Amino acid sequence: MNDKNIELAITILNQDISACLDSFEKNNFVLVNIIANRYLENCLIFDDHKLCLPGVFIKDMANDYLGIISHPDKSKKINSAKVVGERLISDVKDFLKEQNEENLWNDFYKYNTNINEFLRDEIDVHYLKNPQFSSQSFNFLLNYIENNIDYLYKINNHFLESILTIMSRIIRNHYFNHKELMVYLYIKFLGFLYQYLYFENFSNNQLNKEKLKEDLSNYLEFIISLKEKEKIDIYDFNKNLWEIVKKWREMYIFYKGLSIERDVLIPLEIKRTKLNVQK
Repeated sequence: MNDKNIELAITILNQDISACLDSFEKNNFVLVNIIANRYLENCLIFDDHKLCLPGVFIKDMANDYLGIISHPDKSKKINSAKVVGERLISDVKDFLKEQNEENLWNDFYKYNTNINEFLRDEIDVHYLKNPQFSSQSFNFLLNYIENNIDYLYKINNHFLESILTIMSRIIRNHYFNHKELMVYLYIKFLGFLYQYLYFENFSNNQLNKEKLKEDLSNYLEFIISLKEKEKIDIYDFNKNLWEIVKKWREMYIFYKGLSIERDVLIPLEIKRTKLNVQK
């Protein structure tokens, strides 16, 4: 983008972030999620992979706080937990000035490390931090996806949902390295897109498996390739993540939510709601 378009993009996206902060301060985390989606839709106009990161991170953050306030014991600590989120929103606003992708990923890693203390259940205190185990587990799960990939093309499968649930549990119990956080986020947004691709290829109780395979091939090839890498190239990763996010928001424009009955994905183990899926 030229300087004039960058200036316009930053102006518009900063307004989205300000709206997110206002809703966050009012504990309206459902609206934070919606505004994060609007942010990502605005990114379609500017089509710059770097600019999508704040929307991706804030959408993920909104789900964390929805989980906290929905739990009677955890909700008592909401004010303390919100300090962590306010710091991330501040970091996002700084990013829009500097556009340093590596710094923002580091900020998001710190946020997840800190918010994890509020997300853990009472039983989770029995589990100790062990990022080495998390690394081994995630590589196992990427191998598991590769070796069982045909389950993605079965009617009424819950494959990605199950993978994401296991990843979420491992992160919560044993913490994580940067790589695991990035893989987890990629799988999560691939899950959002998968719902639409499944819907588009499902008609008259038949699933067009070959077309679905074609639609998913590049995304799956990329994520499976990460199992061999100790450290992920942030800039290349962000470009690939943007391709998923961009396609997902385009599919929302085509279909404006899903009328599909089945539960394909429950992000962060939060119950599937009409809002969470359609918005």
